[in-house]
Amino acid sequence: MNGWMTAAYRWLRRPRSRGQALAEFSLLLMALVMMGMGITTFAPDTLAAFTMYVNGFYIVLGYPLG
Repeated sequence: MNGWMTAAYRWLRRPRSRGQALAEFSLLLMALVMMGMGITTFAPDTLAAFTMYVNGFYIVLGYPLG
């Protein structure tokens, strides 16, 4: 392990108070919830755009759709 990895590992392994551990857990949980909300919000639009892209690709190649 290089020095940077050792320092990061030491920081992760440091002792925490109960309040600090709860605050870190709350922030991580909030970040995961926000990420989940972002995925569920934008996934349908992303899938629709990808579907249009694939359909356009097949139209350019001359394949019938449907």
